[in-house]
Amino acid sequence: MYVGFLKDMFAKTRAEPNNIPTGRQTKVNGGYSSTLSPHRSRTNDVLKTLRSIPEESAAIEYLKRTNPDVSMAVWNFVRLANQGNETHFYDLDGKTRRTDLEGEWRDFASRINEISNSGLDGLIDQLHYSSFLLGAMGVEVEVTDDRNDIYDVYPVKPQSIEWELKDVDSRKKWVPYQYGENGSKKVYLDKKHANFFWVPADPEISDPRGTLTMSPALQAIDFQMQILQDLQAVLHHQGYPKNDISIALERMMGTCPPHIKNDPKKLNEWLDNQYNEIVHMMENIDPDSDYIHFDDITIGMNVGANAGRSLDVRAINELVDVQVLNGLKQLGTFANRSAGKTETWSTVEFLIMTQGIKSCQRGSKRLIEEIARLWLRVNGKQAIVTFQHGVVNWQSEEDKQTVALMKQEYYAIAQMMGWIDKDSASQEVMGNQNANSDPITEIKVNFSSGGGKVETDKHSGKDKKSSSEKSVI
Repeated sequence: MYVGFLKDMFAKTRAEPNNIPTGRQTKVNGGYSSTLSPHRSRTNDVLKTLRSIPEESAAIEYLKRTNPDVSMAVWNFVRLANQGNETHFYDLDGKTRRTDLEGEWRDFASRINEISNSGLDGLIDQLHYSSFLLGAMGVEVEVTDDRNDIYDVYPVKPQSIEWELKDVDSRKKWVPYQYGENGSKKVYLDKKHANFFWVPADPEISDPRGTLTMSPALQAIDFQMQILQDLQAVLHHQGYPKNDISIALERMMGTCPPHIKNDPKKLNEWLDNQYNEIVHMMENIDPDSDYIHFDDITIGMNVGANAGRSLDVRAINELVDVQVLNGLKQLGTFANRSAGKTETWSTVEFLIMTQGIKSCQRGSKRLIEEIARLWLRVNGKQAIVTFQHGVVNWQSEEDKQTVALMKQEYYAIAQMMGWIDKDSASQEVMGNQNANSDPITEIKVNFSSGGGKVETDKHSGKDKKSSSEKSVI
């Protein structure tokens, strides 16, 4: 421990250069107003509002708040992508775990992302959300003025970043920048000016901005909402039973006074009054009342309900659903559209989904490791950091315990064969710094490839084990 203390003491002198930027350079409020209200306004016509938004990312964020399919897609992705994580630190030899650093890192990880009080886990959720919905993930790390600690880590909205092609060390390079709070001064976010880290989502060649993964969903969602509005009108017109009421005009004219019948203007007003009285009577009748009327009115019951249906609603919905799911990068199992699918196909869909999640996790892994390396520098520590996301939980508890037991057997065999020492085995299997005791040596282990037959030695008369089976004591 004394040697480790000296190593860190001398490392602090080496790892404390004056070229680490201090303070925060990115916008504090992301370009929004300086006050935040707890109230959210509600939009009556979602489709009209969507079509009035000219910028793609703003339209996608709007749909996340208003459209059920988009909201479900974001919910599924963010929740599945964050299954917990582990951060380990090793000595420069890459083998010895630094549990002392891991304890300090946990304290640091719990206090960052101060604005939401959610720590590192909340920051990771925001990064995955940013990558999936906004096309990239970026953070700025604010180092204190004395360069001895990190004050906080801030996620940066990708749409607030602009890029300029500049000459950097005699090479052309895209440099990120923002406009200051007053909107007039450029604030560059390169390594000379800010501790800014950036990972785009599926970037195009020679374009650092990243790709809006959800962009294809805009057309599909627009079409879906338009279809739903049209179907609503069709259902109102064709889906409800109606009463067919006919008025015997000849009989009504027989009851018309002669002085009105001979005046076309008065006759038209009289017919309108008779018609409106019948309409008023039908509109105000109670649902459980009987029809009582003169014989000059004929009422036909439940005429036209679903008669001659002009369109197949189910076929239209299936067509729209395919476009929506493709645009949202979702599969039917995750969007409540898995009717008719077998468990096998649902498992394959889950596998495809996890591969997309892993791609996003690789970006957040890189950012967290960059933050950890900067944290080591300002604290004067030298170590190798590894960050690992938890595996998406698609296995049963029995399968996970079986895999855990196989891992224990693997390291137990490696230790008995002399390939690793007991402390390394304890670190990999149980996460302990050192083994608690010496291994038990009076354990007989059989290594068999399976299927081997026991043969009889003709000379000795004893059973001879097949060559695929050996014993170790």
